[in-house]
Amino acid sequence: MNRLTLLTLFLILVSGPVLIDPATADELFRVKQVYDGDTVLLEDGRKVRYLGINSPEFQEPFYLKAKRFNESLVLGKEIRLEFDQEGADSYNRILAYVYVGDQMVNARLVGEGLAHVFFIGPNRKHNALLLQSQATAKQRRVGIWSARARPKDLKITNVHLADPDMPDPYAPYVRIANLSKGLIRLAGYVLSNESGQRYRFPDVAIDPGYTVLVASKGRKDGIDERGQMVVHWPTQGSVWDTREDTAFLIDPSGDIVDMFHYKGKRIRSSIPPSRHKAP
Repeated sequence: MNRLTLLTLFLILVSGPVLIDPATADELFRVKQVYDGDTVLLEDGRKVRYLGINSPEFQEPFYLKAKRFNESLVLGKEIRLEFDQEGADSYNRILAYVYVGDQMVNARLVGEGLAHVFFIGPNRKHNALLLQSQATAKQRRVGIWSARARPKDLKITNVHLADPDMPDPYAPYVRIANLSKGLIRLAGYVLSNESGQRYRFPDVAIDPGYTVLVASKGRKDGIDERGQMVVHWPTQGSVWDTREDTAFLIDPSGDIVDMFHYKGKRIRSSIPPSRHKAP
């Protein structure tokens, strides 16, 4: 074997398994439909989920503005996809940084305050750029960082109920993101449902842009093989009402810092307009 082949084999051995990208990096794709601020449909029928960001969901402040701004950037246009460590997610969506010309759409949405940073798994190629874009948006107080959206440091991004058709090793689970510029320790925080069942967080920490999963099953608390912080609430399977419920995140002083209401699926996430104590 020549030197190049030996070097390639060595890099594979020391870096672990390599995930195959779902498309070639220099290909161009035309966008057929925009679902929201971070997900689009290509003309070839595949969906693309923007890496490193999370835009407002339906019925959240700035959902429609984020969707329309994304449409103005990519709808009907040719885009280039840049990949990271993971090529696709569990929903079979392509995971990518999306470019129109030389402009990264992911960073542009964050910079306009129409998405927040959202780092999951080993994908970290542009974390620094996205965090800087978010810091700029916060300084300008635009979009989700304006008074209208009631900016927060911790956000419940999902209550994921168990689904027999889509088995998940952690479901049901709750995902919480750190939207601040610094590490947040969760010791003393509480996660609660409407009926008052509670989970008290251990002394774990979330870095800026990253999330913690409150899972119902799995291994011990800590970082999993994908780099995800996971803590466990074993009785969670009987906690969340499958018809309708609200998740409350409560700080050590007893104030609600975020809430997430769903009816079959998510319909609202917000902080109450004034200081509230836990239910």
